[in-house]
Amino acid sequence: MKIKSLQELVLFFHEKWKIKVKKFHKREDKNLLTKKRYKEFSDFPFEKIPPFEILSWLDYSSQGWIILSSDLTIKYINDKALKLIRRIKCKDVIGKAINDISELEIVRDKILYSRKKDLPCYLDFNIFGDPINAKLVKGRKKTFLIVLESKLSIEALKNRQTQLINDVSHELKTPLTSLILIGERLESTVSKKDKYLIKRLKKESKRLKKMVEETLELSKLNNSFSYSTNQKIVIDKLISETWETLKPLAEKKEVNINIKCLDKYLISGDYQNLKRAYINIIDNAIRYSPNNEEIKIEIFRRDSSVVIKIRDNGVGIEDSDFNKVFGRFYRGDPSRAKYKKSGSGLGLSITKTIITNNKGFIKAYNNKDGGATIETIFPLIK
Repeated sequence: MKIKSLQELVLFFHEKWKIKVKKFHKREDKNLLTKKRYKEFSDFPFEKIPPFEILSWLDYSSQGWIILSSDLTIKYINDKALKLIRRIKCKDVIGKAINDISELEIVRDKILYSRKKDLPCYLDFNIFGDPINAKLVKGRKKTFLIVLESKLSIEALKNRQTQLINDVSHELKTPLTSLILIGERLESTVSKKDKYLIKRLKKESKRLKKMVEETLELSKLNNSFSYSTNQKIVIDKLISETWETLKPLAEKKEVNINIKCLDKYLISGDYQNLKRAYINIIDNAIRYSPNNEEIKIEIFRRDSSVVIKIRDNGVGIEDSDFNKVFGRFYRGDPSRAKYKKSGSGLGLSITKTIITNNKGFIKAYNNKDGGATIETIFPLIK
């Protein structure tokens, strides 16, 4: 019976494990394992754990596990193994002979070739172009365990993910631009009662287009594609030029700036990217500040670093949002902003990436007497 063979296989692994623990206990070098820790191992009630409960734990393994009966029929497969062999459901695999699964045909040949060996065998092969390492372990009554692992490095997986994001983003840009143009064309043809729908279509299309563009930018920043050669930057000059860029926006709300800087502090970094980061920070300060208020910017030295504090007089940040504020697609509660703006939720995530790429540190916190502060810190250079 299937249940019996699975139980026997799990119990076989259990017995082998117990023998190894006993042998280890008899070794002269016992410093590697304290008596207390040994007792925790040896007293564990393995016999009270149902074999199928152990098998269910294997579904959470980062390795792919496949158990074969003596006739090389698949009796068990975990979720990771299903993904590696590109199958969706267990029922598509359980009960089938291993040679019925074309992706595992080479594994079957290896098992037949090394059936007389007791030691584990190793095999490298490809599944749909992905490099896979297989470990074949012989069990009791000619049963077999196959352990599968992907040989793709973390860097390779990251590159694949980045490429997917870039491809999808590029494909979305064209239809979104078309939607915006269609909305502009329709605006003059629809009735007055339906015009609000066209305005909403244009607004959301522009927001999505911006989101796509910023997703591409964030992807490039994370991979340092747009990180140019470092240059010396006078930090108060950078902040002043950033403010000049945003001055028309601030004038609409009659928001002023107060920059306090007692010296010329030099840092090393990418000027254009850092300017983009401070545009995001100061733009947020303007957006969340009430009318006729002042944004305070302090630049000062702390040990061997320069600190830039940008403080607004808005309603601050929700306590529950402190851990999310620099996350991707984070958008603050629009009811907390008196200056309405449709954001992508990527601005502060891009800002943090730029600051980090330039060897800086960024954090956000609320002030005791109201408003929020974004603090950035960089190492000073002579």
